[in-house]
Amino acid sequence: MIDIHTHTIYSDGSSSVENLLNEAQKIGLKLLSITDHNSIQAYFELENAILRNKFDGKILTGIEITTTYKGETIEVLGYGFNVEVMQQFLNDNVLTFEEKQLKEYDLIKKQYKKIGVIFNENNIKFNPKVESCRPFIANEIKKHPENYKFFLNKESINTISKFTRNEVYNPKSSLYVDESSLFPSLEKAIEMIHQSGGIAFLAHTFAYSSNISNELLNIIDNYQLDGLECFYTTFTKRESDYLVKVCEEKKLFMCGGSDFHGNRKINHSLGIGHGNLHIDEDIVKNWVKRYLPDFDNSKSKIN
Repeated sequence: MIDIHTHTIYSDGSSSVENLLNEAQKIGLKLLSITDHNSIQAYFELENAILRNKFDGKILTGIEITTTYKGETIEVLGYGFNVEVMQQFLNDNVLTFEEKQLKEYDLIKKQYKKIGVIFNENNIKFNPKVESCRPFIANEIKKHPENYKFFLNKESINTISKFTRNEVYNPKSSLYVDESSLFPSLEKAIEMIHQSGGIAFLAHTFAYSSNISNELLNIIDNYQLDGLECFYTTFTKRESDYLVKVCEEKKLFMCGGSDFHGNRKINHSLGIGHGNLHIDEDIVKNWVKRYLPDFDNSKSKIN
């Protein structure tokens, strides 16, 4: 079993690197990747051999870079890159987590005031160093039934992930906010991964609005992606089967993960997602071995 989509306190996860490694060891993962949003600080911490040796399996360098496509916020997973080179690209092209949260909050606040959304700024309190602003905004605006008319999808009123994906990030929603100024372009995100020696995957296609799944083939044909995340906590078997078929037809690599965030994402348990994820190592062997040649030997540690 593998899990190559996880988060720590270096972005919006609740687990320290040590706690994540302990959990990965406990459940017997053979391969782990920490894919914090726009951050690779976990890998500098992993230079400590004592910490690294808490986990017997393999660790593959990873990151989840936020970008946009036709105005909608999406993510690209990068794997196998050189840490020092990637860090320089991040320094030059990506806001820190705190900078992004503060700027995003300002964009959302201004747009919602403009369209008449009712909210009290004094009730929106979050720590931009470790917390996303969106759940706190959602919790405030849903207190006012007068705001329900702005929602494209009524499920978004009670579900934070749907509020983000179907409203804030969805150009079809009245609650949409153009956040393209906060992120590198899709081309640049993929370029950052490639030029640091890694390969790029579109993350969780069906977690976005239907705009992205409808545009998937266009994205593949027009951008230099190496693969797709085919297995993910919220995907149905039909969705995963479709993505596998696309990868086979387009000769793309496959990956998968739980999107573990500790206690900040309900039912995204490490390795198993809602309980039945269990991603097999065989789906990644053909490309992981270029970075971890002895991947078959799960007991061998890397530095």
